[in-house]
Amino acid sequence: MDARQRRLGATILAEISSRGPVCSDDIDDDQRDHQGWGPQASLAKTTLHKLFFHGRVLIARRVGNRRFYDLPERVLPAATLAGAEPSATETARWVTLLKLRQRRLVALSRAELRQVADLVQPFAVEGCPPLYCLREDLPLLEGASVPTRIMLMAPLDPLLYDRRLTRQLWGYNYTWEVYTPAARRVRGYYALPVLAGLELVGHIDPKADRAGKKLIVLNRSVRRGHRTALAVRELAGFLGVQ
Repeated sequence: MDARQRRLGATILAEISSRGPVCSDDIDDDQRDHQGWGPQASLAKTTLHKLFFHGRVLIARRVGNRRFYDLPERVLPAATLAGAEPSATETARWVTLLKLRQRRLVALSRAELRQVADLVQPFAVEGCPPLYCLREDLPLLEGASVPTRIMLMAPLDPLLYDRRLTRQLWGYNYTWEVYTPAARRVRGYYALPVLAGLELVGHIDPKADRAGKKLIVLNRSVRRGHRTALAVRELAGFLGVQ
């Protein structure tokens, strides 16, 4: 934390202690923090994120996209807080297992592999580094049928999280361009990759016109033979527009 965040952090902790869970909008502070998520981030929001990262506060509940933070002793069971602190080895194993459970198929460093060697199955894919999945996930690969329907994928889907692996497995070089300056964008502000069975076949960049209650496709590039109209209509329905 920088000096401003430390000062505000102390104020926020005192506020939470006296009044209970708060969100960033509850903090009476109009300072901005240009090191946060974009130029409009408030200092209160980035300070709460820092307090959360360091375990000083935890998320007590969510209302829509808004997070309400409280002190750990009012969120976690007393037995959890009283437990022994994990060792560095236990923590490293937990972090690697979390990576495997979130992304399913991953490349592991030598250090990571040592932590979970008893739980993983290696895979060899031409053009890729050694890949691993949890042995408990192997039944998902046995006789699994691949849906042929076209689907639009979220920018942070586990299949896309590791950009290098996505490029090596599917030859698809995807970048989420929300934070890329407009002049340098290739696919668009919120372009969604298109998944067809086992292939990534292009992208669609949609924009919801809330006033006009319709979904506009700003940019589209999809391999010939793959129809995306149904997937776009499903997205529009999810967003409550036409």
